Amino acid sequence: MKTTDHLHKLIKSLSKSEKGYFKKFSNFHVRNEQNNYTKIFDAIDNQDEYNEDKLLRKFKNERFIKQFSVAKNYLYDMVLESLEAYHKNSTTEIRSLLNRIEILVDKGLYSQAKKLLRKAKEMAIEYEKLTYIPEINLMEQSVYRMQYSVGVLKDNSDALIEEIEQCAMKIKNIAEYESLKNRLYLQRIELGLLRNEKEFKLYDWFLKNPLIKNEKQALSINAKILFYELYASYYNYIDDSKNCYEYSLKLVKLIEKTPHIIETNVNFPTQFLYRHSIQCYNTGRYHESLEYISKMELLKPKSESQKFNILLKAYNTKLNVYFRMGNMKKCLQLIPEIESVLDNHKDSDKLLTEIIHWQITSLLMIAEQYKQALKWLVKANLSSESAIRQDLECIGRIMEVVLHYELGKFDIMEYRIKSTYRFLASKQKLYEIEKVILTSIRKLINVNSKTETIQFFKQLQKSLSPIVKDPLEQKFLQYFDIMSWLESKVDNKPFQEVVIKNLPQIKIQIKEK
Repeated sequence: MKTTDHLHKLIKSLSKSEKGYFKKFSNFHVRNEQNNYTKIFDAIDNQDEYNEDKLLRKFKNERFIKQFSVAKNYLYDMVLESLEAYHKNSTTEIRSLLNRIEILVDKGLYSQAKKLLRKAKEMAIEYEKLTYIPEINLMEQSVYRMQYSVGVLKDNSDALIEEIEQCAMKIKNIAEYESLKNRLYLQRIELGLLRNEKEFKLYDWFLKNPLIKNEKQALSINAKILFYELYASYYNYIDDSKNCYEYSLKLVKLIEKTPHIIETNVNFPTQFLYRHSIQCYNTGRYHESLEYISKMELLKPKSESQKFNILLKAYNTKLNVYFRMGNMKKCLQLIPEIESVLDNHKDSDKLLTEIIHWQITSLLMIAEQYKQALKWLVKANLSSESAIRQDLECIGRIMEVVLHYELGKFDIMEYRIKSTYRFLASKQKLYEIEKVILTSIRKLINVNSKTETIQFFKQLQKSLSPIVKDPLEQKFLQYFDIMSWLESKVDNKPFQEVVIKNLPQIKIQIKEK
């Protein structure tokens, strides 16, 4: 039986308080059939996977079953209406006011309509809802004409039209920044992490754009938010952590100063606080990074999905900060917590989930918990079916070979070496460090004695040493510090001990302007 699960997904996305509000909302709005809709709601909510056949059997004696699809559609709309009422904000209030104004005008109650028009306009200006101002102004002029208010229309017409033109200019300005943001984002997705100076130059066009000449080009708060966000993204893409931090800080300060501008969407402050936490630890400001994550954790998510993504972002930052501070104990303590969260929430930010899987794999390798690391590596491969981060896939394949080596699974290791060789050889964009590993790793198959193994590690260590001095190549070490691993093998020391000792050496260097 062909069915859709849109209603199921919507109901399962509701928080406990949203579900409670829906029950009150539905009982108030559907008095005669309240039990029917709450029955269907509860039955669907109790299903982990949507199964319409079970619902049809459950309600076979109910009258509404004859038009079950109609009942589901009505319930879907009712859930959305309850959410709209529950999450009342400036946007919904302005829309409601405009609807009321139209009703009052139709009834000829112009004085009452003008009072609501003033209120709607004040809100649109305060919350910078620019698209509503032209509509409000046109309605205001229409009311003047209906009232035959010739003098008032004559005195205000030019100002109202000019205000519409100013809003149109600001809206166009925001649209131009959004277009620039799209272009920058698409280039980042297509290029991925930059591997050489030639690729860095592909971003030169950005600084030549007149829109980002200075802040005065941004004509509204929303435009200024985009201005700072664009600069922060640009410097992030070209690995200039110092300037990225500065613009990210300006962006966060602006949002903290004008929270009402983005009050309709928790995703915006979450995103900006998270990104700034990254720039904090990229520039060695570890405690500041944790402070911004704490601010992010205080945000009130409007759905389970938002709550989960906030959790993931917090875990990602904490793992990075604790690791860079050399506190492996705290990192390892977080892993069972993270595993529980991931197992109980399947719908999530795919890229962030993928990164966290690789991140934990790397941490477990450093702790020499190789069986657990391999388990997480398998999970990482499953979470990266869409190959969002192909650079991680390349690094992951090399990590897999190392894991099989450490676990003594030499037959599997031989197969994976050949597979990895073919995979990496097919990639046109490789780190130089990957190329050297690519040409060396096949020789590991024929290494037999302990002496030969140590010699192999020493030779690979010697070949890689000059390469990893390049800040671009150090990105590889963020996910698998192969230099520390080789050192631990050559000097017969614990991997973790060597990694902690070398931490200052593997930080990405900050480019000074």
